[in-house]
Amino acid sequence: MTIGKRPGYIAFALRVLGIFAGLAVVTGLLGIGVKAWAPGFDLQALQTIAVHRDATLTTIAGIVTDAGSFALLAPLSIAFLLLRRWKRPTDDIALLVIAAGSALLPILTKLIVARPRPTLENLQHLTSLSFPSEHTTQAAAVYLTIAIMLSKGLNRGWRELVIVIAILIALAVAWSRVYLGVHYPTDVIAGLLLGWSWALLVFHWARPNLILAPTLPSPVNGGGDLTVR
Repeated sequence: MTIGKRPGYIAFALRVLGIFAGLAVVTGLLGIGVKAWAPGFDLQALQTIAVHRDATLTTIAGIVTDAGSFALLAPLSIAFLLLRRWKRPTDDIALLVIAAGSALLPILTKLIVARPRPTLENLQHLTSLSFPSEHTTQAAAVYLTIAIMLSKGLNRGWRELVIVIAILIALAVAWSRVYLGVHYPTDVIAGLLLGWSWALLVFHWARPNLILAPTLPSPVNGGGDLTVR
């Protein structure tokens, strides 16, 4: 980090921290409200899904749910950056921050809400807390960010297709978590909103601070501009 770029990195970090804290508080308060007011809806939805389970859908859900695992998303993000060869460092830094934050945000929010996992015919036995869905948050944030980065330079039709695919993957992960009985519907809805909000705010509000370059006087003749990029 050069001296000229330091203000941009500091502004980026401050905005990221602000987004992180704000989303954790808002999602935590939302979760406390959901925990108090939505158990009837959540239980009815899980009961309906449990009645209509079959072996084929259960197998598909078990595969799809792994698409939201950080064990997959972390190496996927790193591989994506390596293939790009650090050609757009501001975008690449944003992806790393978004990926890391998408794992940390739901963990912190779960501690605030402290909602237990569903106990109604769950197909995977987990002991961690439930709100929001960690898999769903991570899938929503990481796939959307990668899609935004891939869509640069594409025409409008292809851009929209890439974004839609990223959204569909996140929705599929959300469905799988509810189908397997490890999350309530409101858990995955919160995960989707949290992941997408985190990705969009970091990429479109915090990241531009890394692009802005200060103009410094030339050290050679005292005049002209030396732009640090």
